[in-house]
Amino acid sequence: MRKSIVLVIFLLLIWESYGQNPVFSDEGMQKVRSGVFQKLQESVGKHSLTNEEKRRISTSMGIPLRINLANNQSATFQYLDETSHPVYFTTLNLKAAKATETDALQEGGSLNLGLTGRDMIVGIYDQTRPKSNHNEFGNRVSQLDGSTEEISNHATHVTGTILAAGNNANAKGMATEATGWAFNWDADISKMTQNSYDPELNPGGHLVSNHSYGNLIGWYRDSNQNWSWAGNEGVSSQEDYRFGYYSSKSRQIDELTFAKPYYTIVWAAGNDRSDVGDGSKPSDGPEDTIGPEGVAKNNITVGAVSLLQDYSAPSDVFMSSFSSWGPVDDGRIKPDFVGMGVNVFSSAVSNNGNGDSYATLSGTSMASPNVTGTLMLLQELYHQRNSSRYMRSATLKALAIHTTKEAGIDPGPDYMYGWGLLDAKAAADIVINEDGSSKVIRELQLEDKGDYQIEFISNGVDPIKVTIAWTDPAGSPAPVQLNPGNLMLVNDLDMRIVDESGMVYYPWSLNPAQGSGAVATRNGDNFRDNIEQIVIENPSPQKYTLQVNHKGNLVNGQQDFSMIFSAGVTDGQTSTLYWIGGNEDWENPGNWSLESNGQSAGRIPDAGTRVVIDSPNPGQAIRLNETANVFSLNVFGEENLVLDLNQQNLIVKNGFRSGNQNMEIKNGTLLLEGEVQKESILDFGQVSFTGVDIQFNSGRWQVLSMPPLDKFSINAAEVEVQTDRIIMDDFILSSEAKLNGKLNTIVFNNQFIIEKNASVGNSLDLVFSGANGVYQDLQKLEGISLTNNGGNLAIQASGIFETMSLSGQTSILAQQLSVKSLLLGADSELVLADGGTVNVLEFIGYENDPGGSAIIRSVGKAFINHNVYNKYCFEGLSVENVDLLGDAVINLDVQSKVVNAANWSNINCEDVIFVNFEARFNCAGGITEFINLSEGNINSYNWNFAGLGSSVIENPTYVFNFSRTYMVTLEASGPSGTKSFQRNISVASNTLSRPNIVVNGSQLSSQLPAANYQWYRNGRPIEGANSRSYIVDDGGTYQVAVIDEQCNRISDVVVVSGSEDLTPHSRAGYSIGPNPVSNKLSLFINNDYKGEVNVSLYDVRGSNKVLDSFIKNEQSIEYLMDFNFPSGLYLLQVQTGGELHSFKVLKE
Repeated sequence: MRKSIVLVIFLLLIWESYGQNPVFSDEGMQKVRSGVFQKLQESVGKHSLTNEEKRRISTSMGIPLRINLANNQSATFQYLDETSHPVYFTTLNLKAAKATETDALQEGGSLNLGLTGRDMIVGIYDQTRPKSNHNEFGNRVSQLDGSTEEISNHATHVTGTILAAGNNANAKGMATEATGWAFNWDADISKMTQNSYDPELNPGGHLVSNHSYGNLIGWYRDSNQNWSWAGNEGVSSQEDYRFGYYSSKSRQIDELTFAKPYYTIVWAAGNDRSDVGDGSKPSDGPEDTIGPEGVAKNNITVGAVSLLQDYSAPSDVFMSSFSSWGPVDDGRIKPDFVGMGVNVFSSAVSNNGNGDSYATLSGTSMASPNVTGTLMLLQELYHQRNSSRYMRSATLKALAIHTTKEAGIDPGPDYMYGWGLLDAKAAADIVINEDGSSKVIRELQLEDKGDYQIEFISNGVDPIKVTIAWTDPAGSPAPVQLNPGNLMLVNDLDMRIVDESGMVYYPWSLNPAQGSGAVATRNGDNFRDNIEQIVIENPSPQKYTLQVNHKGNLVNGQQDFSMIFSAGVTDGQTSTLYWIGGNEDWENPGNWSLESNGQSAGRIPDAGTRVVIDSPNPGQAIRLNETANVFSLNVFGEENLVLDLNQQNLIVKNGFRSGNQNMEIKNGTLLLEGEVQKESILDFGQVSFTGVDIQFNSGRWQVLSMPPLDKFSINAAEVEVQTDRIIMDDFILSSEAKLNGKLNTIVFNNQFIIEKNASVGNSLDLVFSGANGVYQDLQKLEGISLTNNGGNLAIQASGIFETMSLSGQTSILAQQLSVKSLLLGADSELVLADGGTVNVLEFIGYENDPGGSAIIRSVGKAFINHNVYNKYCFEGLSVENVDLLGDAVINLDVQSKVVNAANWSNINCEDVIFVNFEARFNCAGGITEFINLSEGNINSYNWNFAGLGSSVIENPTYVFNFSRTYMVTLEASGPSGTKSFQRNISVASNTLSRPNIVVNGSQLSSQLPAANYQWYRNGRPIEGANSRSYIVDDGGTYQVAVIDEQCNRISDVVVVSGSEDLTPHSRAGYSIGPNPVSNKLSLFINNDYKGEVNVSLYDVRGSNKVLDSFIKNEQSIEYLMDFNFPSGLYLLQVQTGGELHSFKVLKE
């Protein structure tokens, strides 16, 4: 009886074995990505079981922890899938390097690059662990997860294909000096999240990782060479639903790559295409045989082919008998492309892992590391030539797909070979010869509802080819079923090219309904893939417009995308010259060649020349003796190089790129004069500039990197800066200048000039770090924050600043200047022009060091207007000839000097009275609570509730009967005088019903049920009395309020006597009269008590009508109260010492 193993992961390998059936051998606009990453870390737990958890599940479900397979292979239990079925992992090059032309990049290769992967880290996720001390690895391979399991021949072979040194020349890996971090496949996603590269969070992580394993799906051979089926009968009895299915594991891979956009995950496609089974169910292949890991959108899924001779045509690429094909369930193109995976010779082990050996293996397991190592070299090359930056994973993927060799019967992509056979040499050529016009690599961002466009003129000869790729947000897996067609693409970007006649060229797309034999078409948008490519094989010599936009709304409001462009263009470039310099003379024709390190071309660069300086002699200097014009300037290598402009002009038309970290440019002017219709690139890298004036005179320029500069000027040009911070001595924006991009901070040491009609696309933080400088803004820009780090800075500007943070001496020359926040530093000096006003719109601050001092002054008479009701207390800040205007209360301590300056307080801070309050529950018919926020030495308060009532307690309440706005005034008095504050209180309508109080002995209850309650005694809230009922202890007036989130509604007053006669007043010496009262009420006290007497009068609603106090210093005293109140019942309370006496008073 055949056992049905529900889910097993196979190392995607086929042992070289003829005459037998093959045997299978197995992750930012910053915050969004962080959120995705956090969510991913929380979700990986179900795929990261501990050994104890695995044993517990094994026991409870009756499933094995280990399964023996054919050819001494085994499978180990890992986790439960979406349907609670067990998942198992199991084991599933000189020749390889030549097939993908990786050898052209290596030492001795045709491109003369000598790339080795030195100082680069690759992640190798595989069965158990490779033999890390194999002679091919040296000390470059480490088992980072500490696995001590038995050494895996498969993992050793994969590792060797990636990075073997080539001690055996036929087993030479792709990246022969790369560092390998090995991990067993347990909890793979969790390990990938912790160890993958991130330029900010983990710059030392692995940039690319290889995964030569995948689900055992459908038919497979067991250890007895019998066919078994791993499908889920509950979903389908005919086909394993996991073929092509976008699972939770697929989603996690996409989440990880989205969270870490520079990290490339390479996954083997699988070896399931030829699994025929025993006839009881349909065979697996040929189409729709890729497992969930390979189905992910943002990884690179690799198929396996063989190449029996040098490539000259698509027919030279032979499909393996086993490599899995698409389409995946939603019709996307998978595999992405193919690599060498048949008869790959690489490192192996012998003698139970104790000996070094070599073996020839086949499988997508072998194709995947062929690709992984090659991609490492492409990243190394890009890193060398682009100021130590790496490509985003989408850029690397687009580059690889853009340059693949055609494979298969029909042009364009298919579901068998994907986009074709990886061609490392062609990809490297794009990186080497990127010129910003005919060969372009761009990393871009599309905003929601945005549209990216570039125009170019074809030469009518060379084909036009454009590829875009983007790391798409993770999709949502469809409910488990067979072949769900739910589209997994989240952000659907669309690329088109339009010619002058309006003809539209569309990208390649495939129809999954046609199965693996689908022929690519170009008659509409591709709405499935996050990779698009347009090819125009026979263009006309005319203008074309490339457009990228999107459908629907972009999730996260934007989408990064990468573009690779190659075409023959008419843009002014006519030739390429390489510096071979025998001497320093730029104008010497003998110093230039048509190829790198070639023979003299007998000519010098002109305005159409792409200049390349890639192999300067150590300490080489190049000197101009007259103005020089070039199309573009490209500097590479590591040797020290000095470009001496010699007080001349160097005019660059199209771009400047430097990957040389040891280059200096000095003594002259660099003029950048591009064209408006095209974007040119500046990538200065780590060039050192000395005495150089950089002027953008025309065109559109994108600045990728910028070291500290001397002078930076934008004239009639548009400049987009992609770095967030730049440093220079002088910065000038002329009247037609446009500055935008990701730039946040500009540090300047001398002058910063913005002329009228200059444009700045975003807010900037400007930092003055020089000794003496000028900031001039004639455009009145808003959103600027300015910091003076301690020098003498003169400001001629009249716009609105976000923040001014000032140390040193800052002189405001304008008559009117506004700033939201003004921050004065220790020992700062702020000098205002005679008659000038600085308007502080939100906040003013002063941070002083102990014993330090600062001053605000004017040579004539000036003003600071801060019309915000705030209180400030500053120590060590003096003011001279500057008046304070507005509502702000600013106190300067008694040690500060205030000279000819009005409205500044100059007393001890604790004596400054600052009156303020807030209100809550301000709804009609409810108890509005007033929260007293007053500060200072205060001994009495007086409230006026819009002339309707008053109070003298600190935090009173009041009932407003109608919904409207009331002016409430609070007056506070103390030793320094009396201050008042008014606030308009908007009283809203109230939907709550008025509660009634039910009296049952000493228990009071609200008849109306509510979510929240508050009981009051004598108009004041009773602490902790928040239940529906309350037990009365003392006499007084009681009320209850029912409360919701915004309002409350107060009941009528219930008067409770402390005893039948309230208190034995007469025996204690207290009496009132007359009662009933008409206009005057007398309180008589005749006893020995001497001290303060507090008198309060409340109406039946609990509103306080009288709150007064007096001193009793005689045996007998009469207190007379004006009783000018409406007829009704009142409660009079008299408090002396610890006694409280209450009287009911009836007004006639």
